[in-house]
Amino acid sequence: MLPCQSTCPHYAPGCHKTCRRWKAEQASQSMLRRRKKEYLQYYNELCATVARQFSAMNLRPRSR
Repeated sequence: MLPCQSTCPHYAPGCHKTCRRWKAEQASQSMLRRRKKEYLQYYNELCATVARQFSAMNLRPRSR
C-alpha cells in the first residue's frame, strides 16, 4: 500500500509512476537516507579510530 493512497484526492492505481508529488517524496526520502548513511559512516570511523587509539595505549596494569 502506498502511503499517499489514503490521503491523496487524485489517487488511482498506478498513478505513483507519473505523480510529481510522489517523485518529490521519493527524492526527499532518498536524500534523507543518504544523509543518515553519511552521518553513521562518519561516526563509525571516528569511534573506530578512538577504539584503535585506546587499544594501542595498552592500558593493562604493570606486573611487579
